Amino acid sequence: MNIRASLSRKKLIGLTAVLIAGSMTLAEIPANANSSDVSGTSDIVLGMQLPQTGLASPGYNKIDDAMRGYFDYVNSKGGIGGKKIRLEVKDDGYKAGLTISTASSLINKEKVFSFVGSVGTQTHIAVIKDINRRKIPDVFVNTGYTEFYKPATYPTTFAALGTYVTEAKIMGKYLKETYADKKIGILYQTDDFGRNALKGFNEAGLTFEKKKTEASFISGTQSNPGLGSQIGQLKANGVEIAIIAAVSSATAVSLLTASALGYKPEKWVVISVGADATTIQTIAGLRGIAPADSAALLKGLISASHAPAPGDSSDEYVSAFKKINDEFNKGPDKRWDNNVLQGMNIGYMTVGALMGTLNTKTVFSAKNNKTCQANAKKGTLSRVCFIDYMESNGSKINSAAFSALQYSATTHEAFSGFWIGAYDAATVLQPVGGTRVVYTTDSGSGLVTVSNYKRPAIAADALPKN
Repeated sequence: MNIRASLSRKKLIGLTAVLIAGSMTLAEIPANANSSDVSGTSDIVLGMQLPQTGLASPGYNKIDDAMRGYFDYVNSKGGIGGKKIRLEVKDDGYKAGLTISTASSLINKEKVFSFVGSVGTQTHIAVIKDINRRKIPDVFVNTGYTEFYKPATYPTTFAALGTYVTEAKIMGKYLKETYADKKIGILYQTDDFGRNALKGFNEAGLTFEKKKTEASFISGTQSNPGLGSQIGQLKANGVEIAIIAAVSSATAVSLLTASALGYKPEKWVVISVGADATTIQTIAGLRGIAPADSAALLKGLISASHAPAPGDSSDEYVSAFKKINDEFNKGPDKRWDNNVLQGMNIGYMTVGALMGTLNTKTVFSAKNNKTCQANAKKGTLSRVCFIDYMESNGSKINSAAFSALQYSATTHEAFSGFWIGAYDAATVLQPVGGTRVVYTTDSGSGLVTVSNYKRPAIAADALPKN
């Protein structure tokens, strides 16, 4: 057996051990560890897992505070049917083993009604099977990994992002058409996130050559030992358009390492979850890079988004959420950026789904309609009805995105549409060509087309009106 095969087998054995450990740990919790119904004026307790510390935490550790800020705003308006929302958050450090123990605590100790907004592909893999086995709602998950959103496999899990395959297909088509005469390469983290993105680019007709135009790194190693060899590989092979499919901290390391090595591709292209300008500039600042210099590194960088750019002051959702963020976000760093916008938007969508479940006019699936309408009349929130609402009515949930949610009985994927932009000198993502065009596709072999979706306006009180 060669060294690479041996290492691959060891990695597979290690991942299998983590998954088995997760199954065993959560299995120790009785299936009826808590009553799932929320009645009267009891709090709606929601649970979330994300990296608040560790290499992957920069930027992502702001999402929960923004969500809680939106929930506190709703609570100040009387909550949902007299019920207040309480968000319980656990730091998993972007480590699957820790995600297992934090999930156990949220289920057994905090007795959460639902998981919401959890962050991370590899970490969520460790717990998703048991969350679904227990029929606990697992909504608006912050990962675009396609395999999580197949109802037959994970019936209680719903996405908060367009899939990485969808985004990469749209971006790949743009790159293939715009830079047909350029050498395009990619740097990606070798987990399901990175491989999903690679699949999308391949589906769009972009191909890369291993050890030449295709470079990779193990997730979590971006700072130690660093990405010098990977960036050097792209430079040595004349890559002119360099794609990064990685978390924001790795994007920052990539850009700074390239600068130190004197590598200046014609364009950097970054998958949206790793392209937050504020996060990248913060990491650069910790390395002694002045804001003006990090802004210069970002200028012209191409990314995609399903939502408005956080720097778009003319957008009505941005304006409404920024106002709520200023007043209700009590986090240590509430500087407005893409992560804070994402947290606000997930809070908004969650409230929309909860309100819809308790709306006496909601029509649920034929199987659950009678029971769920009776629960709504009593003001009782149940997991079964919440999941039913997400699947049968979830496509009606409004959000800041320029694309409708896709939830149905056949898919739990979120957004199918993205627009492509480039950072200007002020690190605001601006539409390429000057006009925002939203493209839509699927996670399979479907064509990329121009979307005709028209986003509903946000209400004056910034509360959902689904």
